[in-house]
Amino acid sequence: MADDGAAQKKTPGEKSSPAEKDSEDSPLRLVTVDGDVFMRFPITNMSIADHVRSIRNMPMREDDIVIAAFPKCGTHWIWEVTQMLTKGKAEHDPLPKEMVMVEFNPVEVLEPVPSPRVINSHLFLRQLSKEVVTKRSRIIHVIRNPKDVAVSLYFHMLQIKGFKDDGVLDLAKGFLHGGISPGGSYFDYFAYMKEMTQWQREHPEVPVINIYYEDVKKDPVKCVRQLAEFLKVDASDQLCEDIADQCSFKKLKQADETVKVKDTTPDRHIFKGGVSKLYRKGEVGDWKNYFTVALSEEFDRVVPENLKGCDLKIQYTI
Repeated sequence: MADDGAAQKKTPGEKSSPAEKDSEDSPLRLVTVDGDVFMRFPITNMSIADHVRSIRNMPMREDDIVIAAFPKCGTHWIWEVTQMLTKGKAEHDPLPKEMVMVEFNPVEVLEPVPSPRVINSHLFLRQLSKEVVTKRSRIIHVIRNPKDVAVSLYFHMLQIKGFKDDGVLDLAKGFLHGGISPGGSYFDYFAYMKEMTQWQREHPEVPVINIYYEDVKKDPVKCVRQLAEFLKVDASDQLCEDIADQCSFKKLKQADETVKVKDTTPDRHIFKGGVSKLYRKGEVGDWKNYFTVALSEEFDRVVPENLKGCDLKIQYTI
């Protein structure tokens, strides 16, 4: 994300994106590596190009779990649920999910994490380790309706240094037509969903479960059970109920506000004040509070066109 100055010199295959902000040290400055657009992740010991390529060669374990999602689709939420299931305890992890996010950490940082590792990423699956396929890592794909994603993304971006605030409607329109910046999984919801669909079709041997944000809101206990079955975790009905309760939006927000270790997260310096607020409302249908009728109708027209062939169950209300 943030530019680390001299520590992030360009290497062959890495070039600045035309969408970069004017400021050289802007957290939103982009970089192109081997044809893909990335944010300037907060890696200080190597170039972004070297970091991206090291992720592709990252050693994976047979019991690794990967949470894959476009930003603001519920990654933190499902990460908490998953780590509770793997530990067999309905207890919040004091470490934020950024500490096990592949794009925010050198590969070496993830090596000592005890098994089973619950790692996560907003990158395309093809940009992750090649061993995700050979080791058949279990992948949890979290999906959220694009109207709520656009609104949530706007309020998240407000916290980032250098973000030019032109209003939620402006960002939502940009989101709908190619992303808030061109290219890359971090910016193009539709490209991410299309690639995820295609990747699953090309790799049927890799176990993937598609979890919808709206379904978790409607029946959290049922979704916790589904995840337990997918992960082959022996979870009692009581444990599933306890995890669903501890992972309610209210309790997750309370836990996030009291965790101090997040002050050391690798992405902290891109946010105003050094800390991001991850939980705002957590509602389904919050877009109704911000969208005009015309914009909502435009989403209704464009989204099916852009997601044609993806076979997704988009839910704008519950």
